[in-house]
Amino acid sequence: MAAEAMTQEQTIFEQDRAHLNFQSAVREKFAFLNDLGFSEIEALPTLVRYRKDDVEVDVYYGRQSYEIGAGISYLGARYEMADIIRAMDADAAERYGGAMASRMEGVVAGLEELGSLIKRHGVAALRADPQFFSTLEEKREIWRKDYWLDGLARQLRPQADDAFHRGDYSRAAELYARIRDRLSPAEIKKLTFAEQRSQCWRPGSAG
Repeated sequence: MAAEAMTQEQTIFEQDRAHLNFQSAVREKFAFLNDLGFSEIEALPTLVRYRKDDVEVDVYYGRQSYEIGAGISYLGARYEMADIIRAMDADAAERYGGAMASRMEGVVAGLEELGSLIKRHGVAALRADPQFFSTLEEKREIWRKDYWLDGLARQLRPQADDAFHRGDYSRAAELYARIRDRLSPAEIKKLTFAEQRSQCWRPGSAG
């Protein structure tokens, strides 16, 4: 029953997007992939995939978001265009945001821009350059750790500030130290002060 409902929903969804001619627009704007030896292996109203040896390119049209985007897969690992651009040009990555479109002209414009970005920043990926993907994996691990540390800093900073203002310097020093790489110069001074005061006020110490 549930599977049948999902199938009906998918059919309605595909009919709703069919008039936007996403597949045809992708084939036009990404014809350069054919020139590079890629072959189309799948075509749906919201997804077109290409493959050449160990590399796959998927161009998608978000079901809920209406975002137009792409990913490149190598040896089974998939990389969003945002990460590929970021690996090549951090400034360009800051400006990048997947285009969103609900009209045919927006779809065409979004695909044209996306194709240009892939030609500009995705050459090494399309060529299956193992060194590029090795470097990209290393950078992705760094980005994941940075993302985690940013989240930890957002969580611990208010607690550390509160402990510092309450005079609980041992607790403040502990919390600030856990996010040392995210501290401002003023917070580094607080950490140093808290460490000094907590050492002075250890149990059994004078003062």
